[in-house]
Amino acid sequence: MIPALTDCLVVELTTQLPGPYCAMLLADLGAQVIKVEPPGGDPLRGFPPAYASVNRGKRNIVIDLKKDAGRAVMSRLIDRADVVLEGFRPGVAERLGVDYPAAKSLNPAIVYCAISGFGQEGPYRNRAGHDINYLAIGGLLGRGDQLAVPPVLISDLSSGLYAALGVSAALLRRASTGEGSFIDLSMTDCVLSWMAPDIAAAAQDPEAARGQFLGNIPHYGIFETSDGRHISLGIVHEDHFWTRFCDATGLDGWRNWPSEKRLDRAAEIREKLCAVFATTTCREWDRRLREADVPCAPIYQLDELPDDPYIQYRNPFYHLVASDRSESRQVRAPYRTDTPESEAPLPPPVMGEHTRPVLSETGYGDDEIDRLIRLGAVHASRTGE
Repeated sequence: MIPALTDCLVVELTTQLPGPYCAMLLADLGAQVIKVEPPGGDPLRGFPPAYASVNRGKRNIVIDLKKDAGRAVMSRLIDRADVVLEGFRPGVAERLGVDYPAAKSLNPAIVYCAISGFGQEGPYRNRAGHDINYLAIGGLLGRGDQLAVPPVLISDLSSGLYAALGVSAALLRRASTGEGSFIDLSMTDCVLSWMAPDIAAAAQDPEAARGQFLGNIPHYGIFETSDGRHISLGIVHEDHFWTRFCDATGLDGWRNWPSEKRLDRAAEIREKLCAVFATTTCREWDRRLREADVPCAPIYQLDELPDDPYIQYRNPFYHLVASDRSESRQVRAPYRTDTPESEAPLPPPVMGEHTRPVLSETGYGDDEIDRLIRLGAVHASRTGE
């Protein structure tokens, strides 16, 4: 962990993936995160592994923002927060009294980040959407020869990453100026940002940008091996990698072909490579090509990852057990530093697990907390009690 945000309190008013992922990344940097859930809970709880994957390192409080007493509790939390993170559709935060103007009136130095599909203003402000829709409008789904649903929720996770970056930058700015910030983060804009190289290429040659990315390169792709597995080959334009590949595969007559000729003979080369890779196993090809210093990698299923030497060395997984005894495999933050490894983060919280301690830290006495629970303004789990 890089303990850069240990003095930062984040109040998270988000559900599903983007906001929770952002808040978890901030927690990985040392921030104290209070996840505020509605009485009905985060819908992602219906998918326990997904919920656990983006909610470690947080404490949890359940507040009913439709009740006056609940909004009063929220106001006191915002007053002591450094960051407010919300993921409502535009206009909802205002109706609940937790929008940026309301937060700023309570805490002028607040860093407030609003994540939405299409931004807080504009023609699509109120348009419904999910990951696949943002990928469509951002141009990612249309990139390539065949339309397909990506196996990863790209806009959800990229927007969480960009939100964490924006919040961190805003906190750095605040440290020098004392001023808070409002961050309007559009998930579709995040897709556009990741499409920047393709957009630049299309501006120069629209037709060339319509095909599959790098799909015209015959030695950049996926090939089936004799055991029914697949290996990825990553030679782009490099002549030296191509020469080494030909030496390792016995394609002596092709080893001196420059990149231009290889592109001209792409169909012939790809057909030959398919035949070559079919002659032995994935493991054997991986060994031969790695020894020849050719970019390659076997294609793994997720349950095979722990067997790979790289995964074993980097040790990116750890195991957390929540207070309700549910277990989850977690992926560590991807950076490694010379900072000593910290203790394991808080496990994904049960709903209302920390309602009482959070309210106590916010200045409520035991009798007041009991009254708020009776009113239904806040909820506390048995664990939290």
